[in-house]
Amino acid sequence: MACVLVLGVMGCGAGDDGPSRTEQARREADPKAVQFLLDAQQAYEGGFYNGALMLADSAAHYAPNLADISFLRGRILTAMRQYDQARAAYEATLALDPAYPGVYLNLGNSAYLRDDTRGALALYRKEKGAVETAAYHIQLGRVYADLGVTDSARWAYEKAIAVDSTNPTAYMWIGQSYEDAGAFDEALQYSRKGLALQPDNLNYVYVVGVQLLRQGDMEGAVEMLTRAAEGMPWHYAAHYNLGQALNGLGQAEQGARYLARADSLLEKRKVVEKWEGLVQANTHEPMLWVNYGNALREAGRLDEAIEALTIAFSLQPQWLELQNNIANLLLARGDTVAALGRYEMLLQIQPTQPDLWLNFGTVHALIGDYDEARKAWEMALQHDPEHAEAKRYLAQLPRQ
Repeated sequence: MACVLVLGVMGCGAGDDGPSRTEQARREADPKAVQFLLDAQQAYEGGFYNGALMLADSAAHYAPNLADISFLRGRILTAMRQYDQARAAYEATLALDPAYPGVYLNLGNSAYLRDDTRGALALYRKEKGAVETAAYHIQLGRVYADLGVTDSARWAYEKAIAVDSTNPTAYMWIGQSYEDAGAFDEALQYSRKGLALQPDNLNYVYVVGVQLLRQGDMEGAVEMLTRAAEGMPWHYAAHYNLGQALNGLGQAEQGARYLARADSLLEKRKVVEKWEGLVQANTHEPMLWVNYGNALREAGRLDEAIEALTIAFSLQPQWLELQNNIANLLLARGDTVAALGRYEMLLQIQPTQPDLWLNFGTVHALIGDYDEARKAWEMALQHDPEHAEAKRYLAQLPRQ
């Protein structure tokens, strides 16, 4: 499990002494700056990081003193793993507004992601803008846990629950702390609460399954770990622990199959970890991100593959083939809306590419929009009259 707190673009409130610097700057901001900033936020949330940075620059042209802009830059650069540049953006935010909420939290997150745990803790302690949120306390707990200060970690998680008793992540992390201490009854008690709040979270299902296994409840472990392994076919540990649980029930043949599967997944995980280490050491190299993304795709970890290729494209936005690969992965993941958005952007740049029209039409057909599918495949044939797949797809469309 992992939890990294990310705050919104705008979150400053007026204090007892009147409006903050940022609030005053917002009131005086050119409307063009506000629109560019909103567009940048939308691009960032859609994974168009390079475009988001360009829009943020445009916003800064019209409102150079608006701290929201540099804060958003910091978030975008953090998503791109450009931590030094992100730190500079957050420091620029503080120069404009020393009381801007969320800056120290996000600086702490960057330090945490760089494995500077003590630096992260010092930065979190400086944050005054969001200390009563559950997410803040959860992240603080993670830092204490990594430093081996278990009591403080549990205190932070309990604070998170006091703020929001429906937050499943806090329960799961308390459970993890008890599991690490070998107190499996307490671990399972908290983890079950977390899973009850988010029953479809397969990572939580896996955690409960492992705790049942370590407690000796083989039947319960098999039930949970089967769900985890089937829902996350790339998950090495789910398959390995399921094999162990089946062996514990005397189902040696079935257990051996899952252990063999775990061995094959372990090899893929080693490849992923190799590229992961390389990108962490060379975050500015787009080809390394592509290789990392391809390794994740081969391992079946599609969400992470999309993230890696998105970073590669943001580092080299002229590499349009990456956009097509991202769109294909989004489609494989079942996110037709995001896939359509990527194909639409590509078609604006390369409107004569028949394969793009083919893919665009395929997504429309998958969601039942046959009119748009027909138009797209007809466009593919317009640019390549002999395109065999476009002809076949058109022939298979339901008749109107």
